[in-house]
Amino acid sequence: QQVSQADAALSSGAAGIILVAVDPLRSASILAKADADNVPVVTYAHDPGQGPVAYHVSVPFSDIGEAQAKYLVEHLPEHRPVRLAYMLGDPKFAFYGEQMKGFDKHVEPLVKNGTIKIVCRADALLYQAANAQKNMEQCLTQTNNEVDGVVVMNDDTGGGVIAALTGQDLVGKVMLYGGYDATLEGVQRVLAGWQEADMSPPYKAMANAAVELVLAAAKGEKPREGLVNGTWDNKFTKGGVPARLEPNVFISKDNVQKTVVDAGLYTKQQLCSGIAEKSDFCTK
Repeated sequence: QQVSQADAALSSGAAGIILVAVDPLRSASILAKADADNVPVVTYAHDPGQGPVAYHVSVPFSDIGEAQAKYLVEHLPEHRPVRLAYMLGDPKFAFYGEQMKGFDKHVEPLVKNGTIKIVCRADALLYQAANAQKNMEQCLTQTNNEVDGVVVMNDDTGGGVIAALTGQDLVGKVMLYGGYDATLEGVQRVLAGWQEADMSPPYKAMANAAVELVLAAAKGEKPREGLVNGTWDNKFTKGGVPARLEPNVFISKDNVQKTVVDAGLYTKQQLCSGIAEKSDFCTK
């Protein structure tokens, strides 16, 4: 469907494209067609690689893994070993490897010294919740429900894990670690105490940067000074793609007002429904 959308945009005379690749392996044709039509492409968050790109807008994904790992290490249960399940995402996305590189930097030493035991590890195709749920159900069967916590890469896979835990009455007993994207359900899980923390990209800043870059590229102009602040290796462009990298936002139950409500992601009314209704944040 995304290929069809891009074809339609190019046929309609689009001067530029901002591309959030749904499936990186299927995005090569979009980049090739845009290049043939001399239409600049700015890739956003998901790096499709495989073709010419004018600019890339994203966040430093290794920082995501590092922040998730540090918080995990600081909030481990006291008993040893801590039995963790890794319910991860889709390795064909470039940021998967970057995120895990940052994560392993802090967690692998604890695995090696026996503090943490990895009891299951699985990847969820396209980061889809249904695939994560199936993986977690299999993990619970294999371990006879003997899991202390689950590491997830984003909130969609976290939702799938929660569905599997619900089936075994383990929600709130088996903690979720990690999480990314700050979906409404993800932030509510943090407030309810089901998920230790969440993270998000600065959506507004990234969107503004992408628009500014694609307009500059379409006009054949250089972006304003300071807008490009790094490079992104898309495994195609020699020397890397000029990039705008925005800092990640770390979300805990203690800073939801500032990082979520004040930032305009969700209202308190939206957050304080369903599972988060009786949380401390919602009853103050």
